[in-house]
Amino acid sequence: MARLDSLVIFTTVVKANNFTNAAHQLGLTPSAVSKQISLLEDRLGIRLLNRTTRSVSPTEAGQLFFNRCSRLLEDLEEAEHMVKDLETSPRGTLKISATPTFGRAMLMKIFAKFLEQYPDVNFDLTLADKGMDLVREGIDLAIHLGSLQDSRLVARPVARQKVILTASQAYLDKHGHPTTLQELSNHYILMVSGIDFAEPRWIKRFLKEAALINKDRRFTVNDLDTLCEATLNDMGITALPYYMIREHIESGRLVNLLPEVNFPTRTIHVVYPENRYLSAKSRAFVDFMANYFVEHNLDDV
Repeated sequence: MARLDSLVIFTTVVKANNFTNAAHQLGLTPSAVSKQISLLEDRLGIRLLNRTTRSVSPTEAGQLFFNRCSRLLEDLEEAEHMVKDLETSPRGTLKISATPTFGRAMLMKIFAKFLEQYPDVNFDLTLADKGMDLVREGIDLAIHLGSLQDSRLVARPVARQKVILTASQAYLDKHGHPTTLQELSNHYILMVSGIDFAEPRWIKRFLKEAALINKDRRFTVNDLDTLCEATLNDMGITALPYYMIREHIESGRLVNLLPEVNFPTRTIHVVYPENRYLSAKSRAFVDFMANYFVEHNLDDV
């Protein structure tokens, strides 16, 4: 047990960058923390920390030791959670990351329904256009759209993201209703930039017949919600995820253009680190989200 305690103290010191902060977190005195580190270094026969009057930092050996100790302590914590979960229902805080658009358009509905069934779970949601390091940021689950680049993550597919061409009825009344891809070259085009969902390289092969990529664009913005607002304000034609505009399509405010064209779909995954044990709350949410899309006939969203 003493050896395990020394590992906890060492990793806490490295994360805190000094003995005082680490001591505060551990409920010990700085001198007691310093003594434990010295005893650990004596036992290993190597210096683990570089010390100054204000901070400490790991040596090369200390960094290697810290990386392995961190994994060992995480495994121990997960083992404890695994045993506890056998006798408990989902509870506690579930940290999730997702893109802002998907989070606003879909997750709130899913969260609300989930909480009706699991009232002891709390959500901590982070919205970001770019992917996050789940382990470093302490994220339990992430909603990922498209192909998965990180082989260290486990991905469970839950639905497909469908993209459609759309414009407001008022715009079409004024400028005409295109019936082919070629006719789009006569219209004002609204585009999104800087977001993987609609980068030209992603839709280029589907729209190149209409020369949209080289056409002057009436409006370009790096935010899908703003692009949707521009479309609702009769500024032109754009491509948007169906889940964003479903209600506008059903109300008739926006029109689904060229529904016969097979625009690309992307798989929506729930992902988590492959070496992380899924807690009861995480397992419950992954299963719930997959079933949500099936029950609501939302294979394509």
